[in-house]
Amino acid sequence: MQLRPMLFSLLILGAGFSAAQAQNKNVNKAEADLKDGKLDEARALISQATMDEKTSDKAKTWYLKGEIYSALAKKDETASEATAYRDTAFEAYKQCLNLDSKYTSMLLTNYKPLSDLYVDFWKQGANAFNNKDYPGAFSNFKHVKTVNDYLFGLGLGMGSEIDTMAILNIGNAAYNMGEKDTAAAYYQKLADIKFTGESFVYKVLLAQYRDKDEAKYLAVLDEAKALFPDDKDFANEEISYYNEKGDMDQLVSKLEESVSKDPENYNSTLNLAITYDNMANPKNDSGQIGELPGNHDELFDKAIQYYKKAISLKPDDYAANFNLGLMYYNGAAHLGKELGSLSAKNGDQGQQDSLIKAQNDLLDSATPYLQKAYEVLDAKSSLDANELLAYKNAIIGLQGVYARQNKMDQYNELKQKLDAADSKAQ
Repeated sequence: MQLRPMLFSLLILGAGFSAAQAQNKNVNKAEADLKDGKLDEARALISQATMDEKTSDKAKTWYLKGEIYSALAKKDETASEATAYRDTAFEAYKQCLNLDSKYTSMLLTNYKPLSDLYVDFWKQGANAFNNKDYPGAFSNFKHVKTVNDYLFGLGLGMGSEIDTMAILNIGNAAYNMGEKDTAAAYYQKLADIKFTGESFVYKVLLAQYRDKDEAKYLAVLDEAKALFPDDKDFANEEISYYNEKGDMDQLVSKLEESVSKDPENYNSTLNLAITYDNMANPKNDSGQIGELPGNHDELFDKAIQYYKKAISLKPDDYAANFNLGLMYYNGAAHLGKELGSLSAKNGDQGQQDSLIKAQNDLLDSATPYLQKAYEVLDAKSSLDANELLAYKNAIIGLQGVYARQNKMDQYNELKQKLDAADSKAQ
C-alpha cells in the first residue's frame, strides 16, 4: 500500500516525459518537413513547439521557426504576406540568439540568414517604391532599418550606426504617401548628421518648418547653404524668406558677412547683388517695379558693384550678366514711364531731354551684359526653366535696344531666335 504514492509520482513523471518527447518530435518533424519543402506542415508544428513550455526555451525551436518563415517569404516574394513572414523570421532569429549565443556563427557568420533578411527587405522595399506602392516601401524600408540597428547593436562589426540610405528611403516613401510630418522626422535625422546625398531632404524640411518653427527653419537653411553652396534654391529661399518678413537689413547683413569671409564666393556675391537690386527696385503686387525708395540711387550703385564683382569671378556665367543687364534695362523702362507722364503734361523740354539721355545711357549700359547672357545661353543645346526664361528675356531686351537704334537686321535675327527658343527646353 505504501508503494502507491511512489507509483503515482512515477506516472506523473512519465506523462511529463511523454509530453516533452512529443514536442521534441514536433520540432524534429518540422525540421524534416522544412527540408522536404512542406512549409505549411512545418509552420503548424513549429507553432505548437514555440508555445509549449517544454520546447519554447530551446534555441533550436526558434532557429527553425526563423528558417521556416524565411522559406515562406522566399516561396512567393511578391505575396502581401512576405513582409510579415520576414518580420516573424527576424523575431525568431533574435529569440534564438537570446537563448543561446552558440547560434551566433550560424546566424551571422556562416549561413548569415539575418544579413539575407536585410537584403530581402531592401529588395522588396525598392520594388514596392518603383511600383508606386509607397506604404509597402515604407514598411519594408523600416524593417531594413530595424535589422541594421539590431546587427549593429550586437557589436560584431555588422550593420552601421546610422543606415542613411534606409532612413532616406523611409522618408521618401512617407513623402510620396503624403505624410509630410513623418517624412520630415526621418529627413531631420539625416540633417542632424549633415547628410549630403540629397538636397531635396533640406528643401522638404524648409517647407515644413517655414511657418511652424523659425529656429529650426533658420538652422536648416544655414546648414543647407553650407552643404550645397552651388544650389541656388537655398539662396533664393533665404531671399524670399527675408523679403516676406520685410527684414532686408538682416539679409544684407548676413550676405555681406558671407562675402567678407569669402570674397571669391560667386554665389554669395551674386545673391548680395540681387538683394540690393530688389531693394532698389521693389516689386508691387502685380510683379512690376513699384515706387522707388528714397535711397534708390545708393542701392542701385551697390547692386552694380556686386554684380560686376560676381562677373569678374565668373565672366561666362549667364546669371550675373543677365541680372545686371536686366536691372539697367528696367531702369530705362522706368524712365520711359516718367517721360510718358511728362509728355502728357507738356512737361519741361529740358527735363525731357535729360531723361532721354539718362534712358539711353542705361540702355547702352544694359546691352553688353544682355548680349553676354544671350551668347552664353544660345550656345547651349538645352536649357532648364530658369535658363530658358533668362534666354527669352535677354532676347526681348536686346530687341528693344536694336529697335530704338533702328538696327532691324539684328532685330529680325533675334526674332527668329525667340520664335525657336522653346526648342531648347529640357
